[in-house]
Amino acid sequence: MIHSRTSSRAAAFALTLCLAAASRPAQAQSYDMSDEDETASDAVAVGDWLFRPSLELRSLVEYRRRPFDTGGMPTGYDTASGTAAFGEPVRDQLDVISRSRLGLSADRGPFRIALQIQDARAWGDVPPMRADGRDVLPNTAAHLAYGELHGMGAQASFLRVGRQELQWGEGRLLSNADWTPTGRSLDAVRGMLVAGAFDIDAFASMLTPPGAPPPELRRGTQGTREGTGAQLYGLRVAWHLSPWLQIEWNNLGRIVREPVDGSIPPSDLGVSGLRLSGDYKRLDWSAEGAYELGRKAIVGTTEKIRAYAGVARVELTSGLPGKPAIGAQGAYASGRKYDGAAPTGDDTGFDPILPDVRGVHGAMGLYAWSNVIEGAGLVRFTPLAEARVTLGWRYVALAEPSDSWRTAALVPIGRDGQNTNRNLGQEIDAGIDYSPWAPLRIAAGYGAFLTGQGAKNILESSGRGRPDLQHYGYLQLTLQAP
Repeated sequence: MIHSRTSSRAAAFALTLCLAAASRPAQAQSYDMSDEDETASDAVAVGDWLFRPSLELRSLVEYRRRPFDTGGMPTGYDTASGTAAFGEPVRDQLDVISRSRLGLSADRGPFRIALQIQDARAWGDVPPMRADGRDVLPNTAAHLAYGELHGMGAQASFLRVGRQELQWGEGRLLSNADWTPTGRSLDAVRGMLVAGAFDIDAFASMLTPPGAPPPELRRGTQGTREGTGAQLYGLRVAWHLSPWLQIEWNNLGRIVREPVDGSIPPSDLGVSGLRLSGDYKRLDWSAEGAYELGRKAIVGTTEKIRAYAGVARVELTSGLPGKPAIGAQGAYASGRKYDGAAPTGDDTGFDPILPDVRGVHGAMGLYAWSNVIEGAGLVRFTPLAEARVTLGWRYVALAEPSDSWRTAALVPIGRDGQNTNRNLGQEIDAGIDYSPWAPLRIAAGYGAFLTGQGAKNILESSGRGRPDLQHYGYLQLTLQAP
């Protein structure tokens, strides 16, 4: 009888949570358990605890014609001609990717615990499972898992320990990369101090643990030599002067340790930047600059790193029917000069650390805030409260023509040390976001990249021919609650 009553109460509690998750209205944007409101109106109360369940189901279909970062890589070496042999470039690439997230957070006074389980995979791809490979597919792991102490109110100080999402500003240096199949979360200790108009945000994250794995984690092997490990540290100070002006001082440090045997020199990178932004009435703008210093390990020695980047963006919305808006953006990030295969001087290629892969680099994600010159414009309409249409144009060039061309996800497309032409090309985008029902969001779009002379030189050197155009299309359906 006792067992029957316990089972009934557990079943009733689980049913209550499921009904709450399914019935609550949802915002069209991605649900973030890290920034929940402190009120009890969106929670299920059980004794002194407030429970908030969450559910997200997302399916994404992407098609590319002549992808630049797939196929055509070296497959061997032709000794007769003295040149590398390349595989055939990919003509058509179709990916169907699903992502499911089920989460639950629990609050009791100033204490919160949160857990969100994620499963992400590509249809038809069945490689073996990876242990906690949360940044690769297939992925079934805890995307979020943390404990937190916080003050009361929507904007309150907190201390959070565990796996969590982090994003600063527009995500150019630090982002949760939500568009990617798995998103991004970090194992970190993070604290936020809110004092009047100031926010002080600091974290320490473990990217790779230092040292050799302990015996119980070697899975039957003899273990590996001691690794260097890598950690990421951050400090952000924000001053909210007014809706027109917010000043942020952003600092990141990525440390790669030196092993005890001294076989590999350390590789350390620090970036410090200033971001100004404002969003008031019909004007939304931002400007950001960053400078990097550090050292990079190479065979037998280290190189100095000296790099910089800047960006400015503005968007103005009118009061006309359909709320038409017009925006412009310009960006620059330094690259490194090469003489053929050999680099010259210090490393001056800007590294954006952990950037966003879509929102700030166009729908196609064909370039990063690294070795780039960008000019862009957009027109946006909101014909219905539930729909938004965006048209965009971007011109993209290389800051240093002989350096690498990388995608927004920092995947190398290629490099031609003899290239002298900066022009990568022009990108044309069209997209629509539609939410006919609060829990459902539909996003679809098309992009075309017209290659310039510089892009053709790099693609040809990578064995991908000299294509004039890449086509891209996508359709994404997202269902989430709350």
